[in-house]
Amino acid sequence: MILERLFNWFAGRDSRVSTLNNVLAVLIIALVTALSFDVLTPQLEAAVELEDLDLSAHSASTSTGNRFNQLFWIALMGLSVYMVARQPERFQRIILAQWPLLLIAALALISVLWALAPGIAFRRSVLLIFVITTIFVGVCYLRSPYQLPLIVYRMGTLALGLNLVAVGLGSFDIEGYFYGIHGHKNVMGAVALTALFFGMAVRHFHRESISRFYNNLYLLLWFGLLLLSVSKTSIGLLFLVPGIIFGAQTLSRGFRLNLGLLMLGVTLVTVLSVFILLAWNDWHIKQFLALFMSDTGFTGRDYIWAFLLEQIDKRWLLGHGYGSFWGIGLNSPNIVHGRGFLTLLNQGHNGYLDLLAKLGVMGLMVYLLVIVQFARQSGAIRAQHPGLFTLCWILLLLTLLHNITESSLLRGSHSLWVIQLLMLALIARLYMDKERAR
Repeated sequence: MILERLFNWFAGRDSRVSTLNNVLAVLIIALVTALSFDVLTPQLEAAVELEDLDLSAHSASTSTGNRFNQLFWIALMGLSVYMVARQPERFQRIILAQWPLLLIAALALISVLWALAPGIAFRRSVLLIFVITTIFVGVCYLRSPYQLPLIVYRMGTLALGLNLVAVGLGSFDIEGYFYGIHGHKNVMGAVALTALFFGMAVRHFHRESISRFYNNLYLLLWFGLLLLSVSKTSIGLLFLVPGIIFGAQTLSRGFRLNLGLLMLGVTLVTVLSVFILLAWNDWHIKQFLALFMSDTGFTGRDYIWAFLLEQIDKRWLLGHGYGSFWGIGLNSPNIVHGRGFLTLLNQGHNGYLDLLAKLGVMGLMVYLLVIVQFARQSGAIRAQHPGLFTLCWILLLLTLLHNITESSLLRGSHSLWVIQLLMLALIARLYMDKERAR
């Protein structure tokens, strides 16, 4: 009885009988979300400042695997294989619907052949495959795609409770920014932002399964925690992303265009226009950014990006190998060729540059195919599932924009990479369900 009530709390009440695969799918999504929201591994101590780190100890710690993380994904992968064996055709259709993602996984695994650290590249590429497979299996076998927002919302409630405890414990860094159970204010901001959007979504999808009062309290408290984190990127995206999506939806309706393809087109035109403007006026990118902001160096990120571009140029086609640029020990390019704080970093604070460093232009092109496939499929299901269409695009755009100043693309079990995979899998499922119904 207790387990049944717990299952209904996470998955919602439904008159249909759940199969074993349905129940296991809810468990998988709940556990994956719990890990990405740091519910399973709360980090109540703030990240150590870079100047306080010892280079040798830090490089050794970042190049070794996390035993709990490895066992967690091995267990979920084993469970996923069991579920696929029970009903293989359904999973095959959905994973093949997002075939460019399979190419990314294959390229990451093959990159072991040219990686700077083949052993580490192999371990990290296998983890990538496990994460992708597990998430697609979980979404594939949910009884209803509308269960996904509710499951994440429930886990967001647990994360909220732990973060409120962390407020009482004084989980603020030396600058007074709140990091909660996430170890860093920027991670705190990203989790809060994601939790807010899911909280808004369930108000629309699950009116009968949630308490309006507690949902209002949930949204208010998460917004308060987001402000306490002072994560400028996440606070800005909370208002920017919905504005872009709803504006693009209005435009696409007026011209009867596929919103996904419209978004891609607008992005390409914007980037091309900026480069033409820079070339025409013979400006450096910092001169252009100075028109809009005071900190044109993005808190030192321009120095990191300049270094990354130099290293990418050395292996521009296929990169340094998946997981073989940052965090591979004392042979990491940032330690061998970098200076100052660069030697202590484990990411480039730009997901697209990090992707180029890992898998080169080839990897970036395949990743763009992943987004194009998402755009095409989302346009096909928009009329049938307008709410899920909007939610998926908001969260995808959020993760894409967040990667301009942070790095989460193809990064193991990073919370925003997990969220992006959930959206890719959800759209693939909705698309294949529609194709089967024809």
